[in-house]
Amino acid sequence: MKNKITGKTLLLMGSKAFKEKKLPHSVSKKIDQAMMRKMTVIVGEAPGANRAFQDYLASSNYHKVIIGHAKSIRYNAGNWKTRKFGDKVRERENKMILVCDSAIIIWADKSGVIAENLEVLKRLGKPTFLYEYSNETQTGKASWLDPNRVYDPYFFWKEHMRKKKRVNTKSTKHMSPKSEPD
Repeated sequence: MKNKITGKTLLLMGSKAFKEKKLPHSVSKKIDQAMMRKMTVIVGEAPGANRAFQDYLASSNYHKVIIGHAKSIRYNAGNWKTRKFGDKVRERENKMILVCDSAIIIWADKSGVIAENLEVLKRLGKPTFLYEYSNETQTGKASWLDPNRVYDPYFFWKEHMRKKKRVNTKSTKHMSPKSEPD
């Protein structure tokens, strides 16, 4: 995994719990580098980090932005193009991760959703700049995604349960009312 932003498409993703109005300098510096390379930026529409990302991109007057969403669009600071990446949040986030070449993630208060996304990015080998933030101490730390670190200790269990649920759902749909036991 490279420790630099590469490719043509950058994903910006982060925790709703990130309440700062301005992006950390280390994060905005990486976004500036991506904008200078004229990368397409995909960013979500949820409150928190995504709002800070959008506000920064809008204040930079950057136009190569796509707002990724699932059901609805809650925020679009630059009136950019939008793209529905799925019907559910988990589907949206996975599809956004699949289409990106690199990512910048703000992970506030060890959010479980973001932890799971970090595991997916790590397993796919996508260069990811990570900013970990604590609302309690109001401190942050910037680094590159560590391929040896466990971000979500329950990742494999969650994947197993999702697959099990899909299998159970499919088998239930194939049962007809007459095939039920008396």
